[in-house]
Amino acid sequence: MKDTRLLRTLKTFSREEMKLFEKFAASPFFNNGRNYLPLLSELKIFLSGIDSDNFSYENIYENLYPGKKFNKQVMWNLVSGLEKLALEFILQTALKSSKKERSVLMFDELLKRNLNSEIFSQIQKTEKYLSGLKYGREYFSIRYIAENNKCEYWNLAQGRQDKSLEGTVKSSEYLILNLLSELSVIAWDLHVMLLTYNTGKELNSAIELINSLDLKNLVSIAKKNKSEYADIINFYYNKIMCAADESNESYFFEMKEYFENNHELFDNQEQRNTIITLANYCALKMRSGNDEFLKILFELNKFRLKSGIENLNGRINKALYHQILRNALSLGEIKWSEDFIKVYTPKLKKEHQKTMNFLASGYLSYAKKDYADSLENLNKVEFIDIRDKLHVRILSAKAYYELGSSESLFYYIDTSKHFIGNNSFLEKETKEAYMKFFNFLNKLLICKENPDRNKLKKLKEDIHFDRTLRKRHKDWLIEKTDNLIQ
Repeated sequence: MKDTRLLRTLKTFSREEMKLFEKFAASPFFNNGRNYLPLLSELKIFLSGIDSDNFSYENIYENLYPGKKFNKQVMWNLVSGLEKLALEFILQTALKSSKKERSVLMFDELLKRNLNSEIFSQIQKTEKYLSGLKYGREYFSIRYIAENNKCEYWNLAQGRQDKSLEGTVKSSEYLILNLLSELSVIAWDLHVMLLTYNTGKELNSAIELINSLDLKNLVSIAKKNKSEYADIINFYYNKIMCAADESNESYFFEMKEYFENNHELFDNQEQRNTIITLANYCALKMRSGNDEFLKILFELNKFRLKSGIENLNGRINKALYHQILRNALSLGEIKWSEDFIKVYTPKLKKEHQKTMNFLASGYLSYAKKDYADSLENLNKVEFIDIRDKLHVRILSAKAYYELGSSESLFYYIDTSKHFIGNNSFLEKETKEAYMKFFNFLNKLLICKENPDRNKLKKLKEDIHFDRTLRKRHKDWLIEKTDNLIQ
């Protein structure tokens, strides 16, 4: 019983949610007159870790019905009933916090009951709520629902089709805006999956469907008709086309300029989503060899820090922290990076601060060519996830090479290859890219120990034409190969 659906569900409840669930389970409206609180009390004892070794259906039954013979069916009925209550509690909790679903359900019920004055009051409440929202998926979806509600109110409740005209026109515009905002997310999800995985016909068909939409004409019509949302429509068009036609950089630059000048129009979710889209585009261009986007990403990172985008509750995400630091150092922005580490390391989660400070110091010392200090800091990194281990292994290998510690590096290359090859958590593309780096590094080290100009030229050629290597790794290997050739 220790791994039932009910227990897995209850384990997700916070302390406050558990208190609310007890009240919920005690309500006759939901429990159909059955008392589930004694069972819940027994389960709470187990969840607290007390006497968990003696936890079983039989022992719980004994506590619930002292002196009675164990009845498996009774226990199953109790557990099944409480499980249904727990799921209903989750649904009710989600509904309570969802303005969109509440608005739809409430309006439909009021309309069925012909409560016209209450309908009008509900419409006003929705309008008031919308007045405090900024542009984004929530805004456009609720706007669409609100305008539809107005149309139904005037048509069905009041019999005034003439009054529903404005709502019909507006609802169509909000429907399109909602569609575009959703498509801008889906298009990028599909694009990233297409680049990352060996995808089948389903994914290609979805991408073709998006590409078949005449979105350019939609933008032209919006501008021609001087739509209030023409610029927003154009913004989403550029966002979608960045994924649909990555080679045309004009979509990226137009979206970037509009967003940087108007980011305050959008809600937090749309701001974060857009900044991630812009950063992902930069990463894709850099991976294809366009170094211009290193600087563009650096400026974009400065903008996201200054504007507070993704700075959730005063915190910064560990992956973002790492990306910003590494990008800045790749451009030689050492002083800026030092300031960044001082200001933003304390803004990481508390449990991440110490180890990320060591990792950041390792990067910084390497950029300053203090390779011994870099290794000293890297050796103190306590790994949070598999990516940290990969970053440390690559940087440590480079530091060993710069120090001329060939014996240590040969050993380190061997252990790194075993680590990568035996790790089942790495996706195929990443595993191949990192394995290639260490294979080439091994060959480079052999050439360094036994210089042969022809072998070095052949090695450089192999590195240059390899399509598996990450660009930053390829550039470093070629640089070191050139140093040996000269």
